[in-house]
Amino acid sequence: MHACRSTLEDPLIYFMLFANVYLYGVNDLFDLDTDLLNPKKAGPERSAAGATRLLAASAAASALAAVPLAVDPTAAALTVLYLILSTAYSAPPLRLKARPLLDSYSNWLYIVPAALGYYMSSGSLPPAWVWAAGVAWTAGMHALSAVPDIEADKKAGVKTVAVAMGPRGTMLFVVANWTTTAVILTARDPLLAPSLLYPAVALYLALRPHLVPTWYWRFPYINTAMGALAFLYATRHIWTGYL
Repeated sequence: MHACRSTLEDPLIYFMLFANVYLYGVNDLFDLDTDLLNPKKAGPERSAAGATRLLAASAAASALAAVPLAVDPTAAALTVLYLILSTAYSAPPLRLKARPLLDSYSNWLYIVPAALGYYMSSGSLPPAWVWAAGVAWTAGMHALSAVPDIEADKKAGVKTVAVAMGPRGTMLFVVANWTTTAVILTARDPLLAPSLLYPAVALYLALRPHLVPTWYWRFPYINTAMGALAFLYATRHIWTGYL
């Protein structure tokens, strides 16, 4: 029992702390141009020197903290995948955040920690339908979060999916992705029908795109509540083998 708990604690601590610092450290370093123009971000006090120090410290910490995960090849591969996607999203030469559609569809990096937790709890990777639902949901969430940044990204010359599609077009893109997620989940199990809340809210915002900046700040609460339900559902079904 002690060994199992230790095995699960390693990725939990890593992805709650070190991996997040790495992801946002890289993002801050290469987003200085847009952040200085974006009222949603910290503003002028975010200096290049500070971001560079954060990146260096987080990269070193991430490399060291990931060592305990490397004892298992699958866990190591998932961790490396997360770090590669985290870097490619913000850093040249790929800088996926400035490539419409690729910016949204690279955000499935956020489901990699969940996949790792599932693997270390069950001994197998999540089934394909879970990956598909997760990719569609993260793409929609990314696109929605890019809408309040449209003007800042335009000024900085960063062409995101929201810049390319505009507020209403982007929200219709979100509707399509979140509908895909909800259909996949509800078809699998009617107990997952609460996921229909996401496309419903997205459709409402597609009809009223001027409300997206306000609703953007409500999604952390929605995601926390829905994430808690998803965690309880997944935990129960991991042990029954239903997934």
